[in-house]
Amino acid sequence: MPSSFRIRILMIAVLVICLGWACNLTRYTGAKETPVVQPELPTVSQMVEPSAYPVASAEPTTTQEPGLATPEAGALQVVYTKDGNLWLWQEGNTQQLTSSGDAYNPSLSPDGRTIAFLRPAGEFHTELWAIDLDGTNERRLVSITDLDTIGGGVRDPSAVAINPYHFAWIPGTRSLAFNTQQVFNGPGLSLLDDLNLVDADSGVITNLFLAGWGGEFVYSPNGSQIAISRPDMVILTNADGSNYRPVLQYDLVLTYSEYRYYAMPYWSADGAFLRLAIPPVESLAQPAQPTVLWKIPTEGGDPLQEGAVLAVPFFDQPVRYSPDLDRLAFMRETGQPSENRRDLLLTTYDGKGEWVYATGPLMHFESWSPDSQRFIYTLGDNQEAWSGSLDGPPQPLDGDNSGVSNVQWLSPTQFIYIIQRGETFDLMLRDLEAGALLLDTTTGVPPVYDFVP
Repeated sequence: MPSSFRIRILMIAVLVICLGWACNLTRYTGAKETPVVQPELPTVSQMVEPSAYPVASAEPTTTQEPGLATPEAGALQVVYTKDGNLWLWQEGNTQQLTSSGDAYNPSLSPDGRTIAFLRPAGEFHTELWAIDLDGTNERRLVSITDLDTIGGGVRDPSAVAINPYHFAWIPGTRSLAFNTQQVFNGPGLSLLDDLNLVDADSGVITNLFLAGWGGEFVYSPNGSQIAISRPDMVILTNADGSNYRPVLQYDLVLTYSEYRYYAMPYWSADGAFLRLAIPPVESLAQPAQPTVLWKIPTEGGDPLQEGAVLAVPFFDQPVRYSPDLDRLAFMRETGQPSENRRDLLLTTYDGKGEWVYATGPLMHFESWSPDSQRFIYTLGDNQEAWSGSLDGPPQPLDGDNSGVSNVQWLSPTQFIYIIQRGETFDLMLRDLEAGALLLDTTTGVPPVYDFVP
């Protein structure tokens, strides 16, 4: 059933088990080993209750379904997985790029010329590969040998492999950043908390931070800085590894499972500050505890606790900042537990002025539009998709709007998404004004996709 296809659990893919801090590790930059002295940092142990504000409930309404037109796609390039291979959709045409049947998790370079992807290498190992957009120059970027070297002496003796975990293109470059995880013959995830770079053209690998000094990472919009999160702190550094400084320490967050929580910082457009929402230590505690909202200046100054909100547990639905970081969207349980009803709340970045935008069963927030004015959410077992707006009531998507997931916006009015139909999955392009366009259909497993407008 569609509700079983909640890829949304991938939202917590950033939450992993990190290595024990018993390892005395050093930071590696160039040929020097430089210990970092960690200053006293503010914590989130002093939680504050959010103020009570009047709310206005808006139940979803229905509208008549108009005929659908074909949206303008322009020069859009969409890379996606199908039957274990990489495919390209461009200007209404599809092209198969690989044929080995084992490629997954594609990521397009900022210039749209190259696709990075993962490929299994045996029962436990995974390698990082790349291929040009025309299907040529398929090459291995990070091999098993490279990964074993990265793991070095910190590898757990019981780990059967070191694999790439999170990889991303560095803004404005032809290089990828990636961290790694240890793989065990059993459940659980364990990040090495490293950070590495690989040039997609030359294949040269740089170990920017060895194990224990990296973690989950997000580059600033211009690529000049990196925000690194670990299970107990947030760190800022220049892109070359200099000016490494812890900026916020927080208490370990219980996940009730075999991984560890990593904070999720959001960069401002000018790179001047970060915002992030830190869940309570015990998300299932009663009475419910607040998620605390922080602002971190990137050019000096202390972190500022801006406010707090009461939301559902982070592993169910995280608090979501709008792209301009001015607003938040989050869920809160309402009614009897057996009803599985939720309120979708909107508020300013500091948790003030919250108001109930919509209420419904099994509600899930998908994503904000890039102009921070619209958003998509789903309702019910059938995952019916609705469009919300800061200046209007919710509206159901026209046409077939059930089984919707993995919504990613192209523009203030266009987005790509997946519809599940039993064992098949449709990759769709939607324009809120013109209608929907089918890009391709896959069977068995949902496609993973990326795009360059």
